[in-house]
Amino acid sequence: MKRLLLPAVLLLAACQPQEVDPAYDEAKGAELLAAYEAARADGDFEIAEARGDELRQRHGETKAAATMRETLEQVRVEAEAMRERRRLVQLWDYQANPAAGGIQHTAGLYSRVAVDPETGRGLAIPDAQLILRRHPEWGESAYLVLTQKTLQCGPPCRLKIRFDDGETLSFEGDPADTGTGPALFIVDRDRFLAAMTEATRVRIELPRSGALVPVFEFEVGGFQPARHLRD
Repeated sequence: MKRLLLPAVLLLAACQPQEVDPAYDEAKGAELLAAYEAARADGDFEIAEARGDELRQRHGETKAAATMRETLEQVRVEAEAMRERRRLVQLWDYQANPAAGGIQHTAGLYSRVAVDPETGRGLAIPDAQLILRRHPEWGESAYLVLTQKTLQCGPPCRLKIRFDDGETLSFEGDPADTGTGPALFIVDRDRFLAAMTEATRVRIELPRSGALVPVFEFEVGGFQPARHLRD
């Protein structure tokens, strides 16, 4: 009786389905490829990138993975562009606060500083903040708030401003005091705002102050005009 049991066990084991190696699992690979292609078609490139990486890591030897690799590089480019766009948008601070005569709307952006590649945090305090302001009594303006305690500019006060890699343009400046530090208004606000809205970077150079020529760079590419101009 025992002699008959062993062949039966062997026969039963032979009938069991063999476990599929995940790397070669075409069914699972096809599911992830479908999710990858759906996200890519919808323009959700960060999701597509995640699905593509999952397919590559789990089922990398499948035909689905081979198909995915044909477009993954471009998906990575698009996903990185989405992350950069989100970073630029988040640099801006929009506020609406009660003021004499109604509501004051502001959009603020700090000047660029070196960033720690590991933490993503700035390695220094920004030297300036660019403010776009809409005030019910004072009207619309653009100005810099500076961390330095003193400011000497003019008269006349001329600023050198460059948008992206364009030519350097001259703008009139109007020094003021915020009560906590110096400010410098860009007199032709409309011309400045029109050029800034089309740019990704703005470089502002102030007149020489002793041995120092203050220069500030702003990453303005995430500015949302509709958000600042709406009531």
